[in-house]
Amino acid sequence: MGHNTVQKVLSSTVSQIKCLIHSYSCHLQLWDRRRWKGGFLRSQAGSKADPLGLPDPKICEAASLQQPEGQVPHAVVSSRVDGAGQPVISLTGPSQRATPGDLVPFNCTAGPFDSQHFSWDFNVTWLKDSDEHPASAQRLVPDSEGNDLITSKAWVTLARQDVSSEITCKVTHRALAEPLQKTMKLSQVLRVVPTLEITTEHSGTSVRAQDRVNLTCHVRHFYPHHLQLTWMQNRRMIQTLVSPQATRNPDGTYSLEHTWQAEVTPDEHEFACWVVHDEQPPLKTNITLQAQEHRQGKGRSAQPQPHKLQGPLQRSEPGTRIRLTYTSSGFSTNQVTVTWLKNKHELPKPQTSVRRSGHTYNVTSSVLVLLTDDDVLSHVVCYVEHKLMPFFQKTIGLDQYLRVPPAVTVSQSSTSSSLVAVTCLVQRFYPQNVHLTWLEDCRTRKGTDQPTSKKNDDGSYTLENVLLVNASVQGLERVITCMVEHDGQLPKRANLILSTAAHTTYKLIGSTGTEMPALIFAVFLLGPKVLLVMSFTVTYICRR
Repeated sequence: MGHNTVQKVLSSTVSQIKCLIHSYSCHLQLWDRRRWKGGFLRSQAGSKADPLGLPDPKICEAASLQQPEGQVPHAVVSSRVDGAGQPVISLTGPSQRATPGDLVPFNCTAGPFDSQHFSWDFNVTWLKDSDEHPASAQRLVPDSEGNDLITSKAWVTLARQDVSSEITCKVTHRALAEPLQKTMKLSQVLRVVPTLEITTEHSGTSVRAQDRVNLTCHVRHFYPHHLQLTWMQNRRMIQTLVSPQATRNPDGTYSLEHTWQAEVTPDEHEFACWVVHDEQPPLKTNITLQAQEHRQGKGRSAQPQPHKLQGPLQRSEPGTRIRLTYTSSGFSTNQVTVTWLKNKHELPKPQTSVRRSGHTYNVTSSVLVLLTDDDVLSHVVCYVEHKLMPFFQKTIGLDQYLRVPPAVTVSQSSTSSSLVAVTCLVQRFYPQNVHLTWLEDCRTRKGTDQPTSKKNDDGSYTLENVLLVNASVQGLERVITCMVEHDGQLPKRANLILSTAAHTTYKLIGSTGTEMPALIFAVFLLGPKVLLVMSFTVTYICRR
């Protein structure tokens, strides 16, 4: 082989290597510019692509011969700029955590796809766990490189059990070897606010001076697990715990208990358990302890002390069993019986204790009462007999211990061509104090008055409020939310998605008669012969 031939072979090989190195560098620049939206770029149409995505060396060689040294070969640049990158998929949720009952959006984006060779036979499917979930219409959006992106949005109403759930977006297209799929755990966007309660080892809150009482703070069903717990006595901090050990519940949330031992004095002391969860405003529950003085002078006859009939300090919802407790002291004998009646029916299994204390007897009796939705007008009677004689009787209404959460629903009806009446119905709640707020796309609508609730025959309340919305405003879906805050509890929400496209379709259908569109559709489908028969029939009917 001659010297000139070897030199030509080496020159050609060096040009190909330079071209491959430059094209790989160009590919990395484009990849970085697209921020990982693409993958390996396709080579020029009609060329044989390398398994690594690099172009055919013949194309590089031809381009190298046509370009001055040091410049980018136009054939390589055009093939990499015109072709779309390997499609990828992304799934994003709300920027902040939301609580159960909130309606939150998830956005799915797939691409890029070459707009020149793109076909419309694609499909976006949303799944919540293994069940298909409805979503808004899928759309094509151009990117800065002139390619197309497939986008879709899904709205999910979060629930407490969604700590273990996930949302999945799957995109299918005939240009894809296999579907693009992305999954996100709903626990990433969910916050479950804990419930708090303080319990004691005694049946009541009245104990003797210098006794030590174990106070237990119960923090139930919260997520995520990070929180800070603080004990306070008379508004002064006595202990703080950061991220105390919690127990995982079957639904994926966490619960914990922490006990503080307190010494009781003759003066009242308020003990409070404060919890700061997930950097949210603090939550608090408290209990008051006071020593019970017992004085019995010599030579005096024993007389019962004032009777106390107590229930829980906080309201409870239907389905909860509350404890009512009767206490008294100074009875001369142990012949004391306590009977509990609910709506004139005797309550089962009361726990009554008669204990000797010096020369007298103390009586404590408690009973569990199951609360129901209908207990707003119910009452419990505590009936005490001493030496077989009526001694004490007191009636207590269950409404002071009952909280019936409202059922919130929203509906819509058209009032004109452009206005839609959205009605929020808040049904069967107790007590009466509620606050209603309208939201549009998570923003509060101002200028709405607070409606007045109406009392029902069973003692509960119902409230109705109507909001007029201009449905002719152009844009994407609008989420109208009715948020109801009741008795200091977490707000309840009911949502309605308004779509301008759906409203326009409704107007078009309503503007035509019911018989003529069906007749026109049938004429369009049938042949000329049947059309002739139908024309004769219509003419005959009209004449008659």
